[in-house]
Amino acid sequence: MRWGKKFATGTLAVMMGAAGTGLIAAAPAQAAGKYSCKGYASMDKLGRPTAYSTCKAGGGKAVSKHRVKLTCDQVQGAREHVVTYTVYGPWVGPGQKSNVRCGFKNYLRGFGVQAK
Repeated sequence: MRWGKKFATGTLAVMMGAAGTGLIAAAPAQAAGKYSCKGYASMDKLGRPTAYSTCKAGGGKAVSKHRVKLTCDQVQGAREHVVTYTVYGPWVGPGQKSNVRCGFKNYLRGFGVQAK
């Protein structure tokens, strides 16, 4: 009975140590540092404008979070007037991608990256 408890306690300690190490290793990727951020835009297979942004370590400014900004033109109504609107991707850390997409019957007007 004693050996069973010691084995279970030891196994639990090893598992918690491995999980803690993974969390410690993931923390520096989210830390603020010097990054250069870029945005990319394209059309998906269904013809909708999509954009994403990434930040890579290197020269640039201090960034803790970034997101992509996509500006789309939508044609509405019988007289086909154009409505311009802007959609934003989620705030993510420097090592991750921020994605956003406009709907159908939209045209790409512009895109960019916001960082803080």
